[in-house]
Amino acid sequence: MSRFRVVFCGAIEPPRPLLEPALNEVDAELVAANPRTADELVAATRDADAIILHGAVPMPREAFAALGRCRIVARTGVGVDRIDLAAAAERGIYVTNAAGCNAIEVAEHTIGLLLALARKIVRMNAYVHAGRWQRHSAELHAYRGRVRRVTGQTLGLVGLGRVGRQVAPRAKGLGLEVLAVDPYLDPAIARGLDVPLVALDDLLPRVDFLSLHCPLTEETRHLIDARRLAQMKPGAYLLNCARGEVVDPAALYQALVDGHLAGAALDVTEPEPINPDNPLLTLDNVLITAHTAANSDESFADCQRHAAGEVALVLMGEQPTTAVNQPWLHAHQPAERTFGGV
Repeated sequence: MSRFRVVFCGAIEPPRPLLEPALNEVDAELVAANPRTADELVAATRDADAIILHGAVPMPREAFAALGRCRIVARTGVGVDRIDLAAAAERGIYVTNAAGCNAIEVAEHTIGLLLALARKIVRMNAYVHAGRWQRHSAELHAYRGRVRRVTGQTLGLVGLGRVGRQVAPRAKGLGLEVLAVDPYLDPAIARGLDVPLVALDDLLPRVDFLSLHCPLTEETRHLIDARRLAQMKPGAYLLNCARGEVVDPAALYQALVDGHLAGAALDVTEPEPINPDNPLLTLDNVLITAHTAANSDESFADCQRHAAGEVALVLMGEQPTTAVNQPWLHAHQPAERTFGGV
C-alpha cells in the first residue's frame, strides 16, 4: 500500500509518464478525478495527501474545509485566482503554481497576436481562402486600422514578471521600443532588460501596443477601464494574454466601435468561455483565441513535471519552490509580490 494519495483533478487523463517518476520516489499513488461540482471535488479529494489541479478546476473555501490531511495543492498552470489562498493558508496547505513553465509560450503567442493585428494577417488570409486576391483593392485600403509597420512602434507592458521578461527581448528584436509598468518590481531587473519603468497613466498615451501580463487580483480587476482606454493613443492596439477580468469588456467594445482603438487581440475573456452573443465577436478588428497562449507540447510536459516535483518535495517534508502562499505564517500573499508576478 502506498504511503501517500495524490489526486489529479482535471478533465484530461493524468499524464502518468510525466507525473509518476517524481511521485514514485515518495511512494505516492496517483488517482484521477474529474469533479464537475463542488460536492464532487470534496468527495474526490477528502482523503488526499496532495492535489494536482489541471485546467480551470477551482478550489473554493468549502473544498479546503473538507480536507483531512492534504499538505499541498499544486497547479499545473500559473494563475491561482480560482483558489482560495487564505483558506489554504489557514489549514497549513501550500499552494504552488507552475511559474515560468509556460512563459515562453505566452510570450510567443503575444508576439504572434501583435503581428497579426498590425499586419492584418487573419483578414488577408480570409480573403484568399474566399477566393479573393485582395492586394490593392479599395476595400482593403478602406479597412479600419490599415496595415502598420511594427518597427519603430512602442510597446507597453503592464507587468514585467516572467512572461513580460520574455516578451520584451522578442519585441526589441522586431524593432519595437519597450516600456513597462510594474510598481512592485525591483528596478534593477528592468534596467537589466533595458526597459524603462513608468507609471500606468504615463504609459498609456505613449504606446502603440499595450500588452497585459499581470495576475488577476483585486488591484488589477478592470484595471483597463473606460478612463484608461480613453488615455490610450488613438489608433493603438490592446493585447491581453493575462486574465479576461483585467479589462472591462464593455469599455473595450465601446473603444473599438468608436474607433479610438484600432484593434484588440485577446487570449482571455470575461467570462470564459466567451458567450456566443458577446458583441466583441461581431467586430472584425478583434482577434480572440481560447485561452491557449500557454499551450505547447513542451510547456505541457514542463508544467506537469513541475507540479509533481512540488508535490514530492512537500510530501518529503521540504518546502516547495513556487509557493504562492505561506501557510506556516497563515498568510496568503505571494512570496514575490509583483504586478507582473505571472
